Amino acid sequence: MPLDSKRKAHQLAPHSRIESDADCFRNRFTGELFADYDEYIDTLFSYQARQWTCAMTGKVQLTFEEAMNSEAKAQKKVDDAFPDVFVEPLCKTVHMSQIRMDELIEAAFQRLSAFIPGEVV
Repeated sequence: MPLDSKRKAHQLAPHSRIESDADCFRNRFTGELFADYDEYIDTLFSYQARQWTCAMTGKVQLTFEEAMNSEAKAQKKVDDAFPDVFVEPLCKTVHMSQIRMDELIEAAFQRLSAFIPGEVV
């Protein structure tokens, strides 16, 4: 979820229950519903302001939509670069580990280095 430069993390604004026959305004980025037009516009302007940061890449001064797209692209790159066959062994190495971070990284590297390219797993 994109980070707001004014807040630590973005949280969707809670909305009161809106009657099914009442007019409401929907934010296309987040799906938030607003019964009050002024509140909707204020929120929309905050999403369009260049105050957002991509949580994965650290890119700054993005709009909310740009930050969401940046995060989606970064996540896809990670998913494409990290084969699914490595997920289980890595999770087994990391899960509930109580060793120091540098030792954990080394253990994970050693575990993944044991695989040979082309090996049937």
